[in-house]
Amino acid sequence: MDGWRILSIVVACLVLFAVLEMMRRRKLREKYAGVWLVLALGVVVLALVPQAADFLARVTGVQTPSNFVFLLAGVVLALVALHLSTEVGHLEEEVRTSVEEIALLRCELADAQRDLEERVAALEAKTAAPDNVNGLPEVSPARAR
Repeated sequence: MDGWRILSIVVACLVLFAVLEMMRRRKLREKYAGVWLVLALGVVVLALVPQAADFLARVTGVQTPSNFVFLLAGVVLALVALHLSTEVGHLEEEVRTSVEEIALLRCELADAQRDLEERVAALEAKTAAPDNVNGLPEVSPARAR
């Protein structure tokens, strides 16, 4: 077996191990791990069956299998970049929505605090002067004792 094939298999196995370990430690989500697992398995297949790369290169019109693998790597990287760009856009939208909701809640909280302070001030003004009983509820003689 050629040295490059052994190296490809070892690298693919290391990638598989790293992806599985990151998933186990919850550092990589399953939806992203699938891409890396498929890529690692593809590298293993291409290393074990080099005729597959030859066949795919001939079918696509690429002159050498190594150029085909390089082209395939570029396409995969472009697709990963596109996917991550859409994820970033979605997260930016969620952050913007959350910030707007927090701003509205802060306004509502400030209004409620202001209303509460006005009510407390009004109640303190009514109870501050004991001679002025206007606006206070009547006390029945049974409750006064």
